[in-house]
Amino acid sequence: MESNQKLINPLDKIALSLSGGGYRAASFHLGTMAYLNRLIYDKNPLLQNLRMISTVSGGTITGVVYVLMRKQKVSFEKIYELLLQQLESLDLVRTGITQLNPDAVWKNPGKTKNLINAFAEQYKKHFTGNAVMAELQILPDKLEQVVFNSTEFSNAINFRFKNISLSLTSYAGNFYNRIYGPELDEVSMADIIAASSCFPGGFEPMLWPDDFIHDQSPNLSALKASNLVKQQPPMGVMDGGIFDNQGIDSILSYSKDPYFDLIIISDVASPDMQAFKPFIPGPKEGIKAYTYSQLKTTAQRIDQRINTILSLCLLLFPSLPLFWHYEHNIATGIFLGLSGVTMTLMISKNYLLRQFQKGRSWLAAKLLALIPKFYQEKLSALDIDQLSLHRLEPLIMDRANSLITLLIEVFLKIVRRLNYNTLYEDERYKFKRIDNRIKELTEADFKKRQKGDYDTLIGKNIKKVAEEAATCGTSLWFTDTQVLDQTLRKLIASGEFTMCFNMKIYLEKIMTDSCSGYAEMDTTNKTLIDEVYAQCIADFDRFRKDPYFMYDEMAAKPAVAKR
Repeated sequence: MESNQKLINPLDKIALSLSGGGYRAASFHLGTMAYLNRLIYDKNPLLQNLRMISTVSGGTITGVVYVLMRKQKVSFEKIYELLLQQLESLDLVRTGITQLNPDAVWKNPGKTKNLINAFAEQYKKHFTGNAVMAELQILPDKLEQVVFNSTEFSNAINFRFKNISLSLTSYAGNFYNRIYGPELDEVSMADIIAASSCFPGGFEPMLWPDDFIHDQSPNLSALKASNLVKQQPPMGVMDGGIFDNQGIDSILSYSKDPYFDLIIISDVASPDMQAFKPFIPGPKEGIKAYTYSQLKTTAQRIDQRINTILSLCLLLFPSLPLFWHYEHNIATGIFLGLSGVTMTLMISKNYLLRQFQKGRSWLAAKLLALIPKFYQEKLSALDIDQLSLHRLEPLIMDRANSLITLLIEVFLKIVRRLNYNTLYEDERYKFKRIDNRIKELTEADFKKRQKGDYDTLIGKNIKKVAEEAATCGTSLWFTDTQVLDQTLRKLIASGEFTMCFNMKIYLEKIMTDSCSGYAEMDTTNKTLIDEVYAQCIADFDRFRKDPYFMYDEMAAKPAVAKR
């Protein structure tokens, strides 16, 4: 390592990235930040040494709330309290879907009425209020840059919402689709959270700039009008995790040369993936034994029988009152009523059947149009009508499962690996990085990457909490079962003790490696590092005995409004 890359003050300029992952990410990152706030460095919380924050998806919830409230000089304890309360009680899916009901008030008629914009309203109500990006052009504490990442669907690259006051570029967005100061200042922080966490399949894309316009955004409205004149359609914007789920690229792009003394990656995504498993069909019996042709024949036979029964009933019911000459009595009324019901059933059945056949033909035509004629000619050699459902099922399921695995697992893992490799294969960052992963202190993960006896170094108490936190799914709510299981508590505690462990390991590395530059540091910096290390040692001993000690202390301590 070259001498000019040796550390001078490793805890001075810190960049923090908060990965995507829904409420799991927001909660784990809150624990990460809580522990950084606990560590005292040069008489102040180490968290206040952050120079940059880069967030993605669920991490953007925590990141936006933290930066906004620090700008208002609110203490971290108060920020922690608000996020804890909202994450525990707010079911975004339920409240968002409620906004789509016909009788619900849609406050911004200019926005598309869809689920992601309904979520934006909930973010505004519960997290950000009316805050806009203009409030973050001058940042609190020592922060120089905040980047809230999304992905645009015109060039398939990162689309960044960031302050530009200290940026290398005079615009946000990206090179191809730039957001300049006047428009950027008007962008709602709630819309930024929505865009950053708008994952495919769960939501529709947000449209730039159309879905970002509100009653206090004349420049965004002018941009939309200009695009209409140019016949330029709005641009789709979705989850930042599509391009970079860890937010690493934005940090490395901040400066051409390594600028930060330390980059901390708080990450709830897993490098591991579920291997593809072929579909195993059940026994060839019952309906699965039928071919498609047999099913059609059987359905037609059933339809004919139903028609025969209804026709006989239609002849029988009005004929029976002839025996008593259609006298005005209850029996006549019953049979005439049954005749009417039978007629209605027959007409309704035939109408619905015709509509079903039209819909089936329309869908078949649409699907066929997606298949190139070359493949249509090849597929015509397959006699689908003679294949049983038992045979068709694995053909369909294996294709569907492999496609889902490709989109959700393979693509994201490739992108994750590429972004991590950029940081970890560059020797200039050898002593400037901490990877704070949610699975890191699970027994299986620890044994892959660390040396030493797991039970001695980590212990059964941390193991239980870490492994339960690591298995929490990605969603924007906690289920009733998860609330009862105190999943939020486990996630936050996991963020706390994992950050403590990783900070301890990092400081041990720079204190013992002769190439780090620690030996050449002045006495003041060495003392500051030694003090932080001593805090980590003492705290991790406490975490090993009680993984929730810090969480419980913060819950018992009243929040302070200002710092």
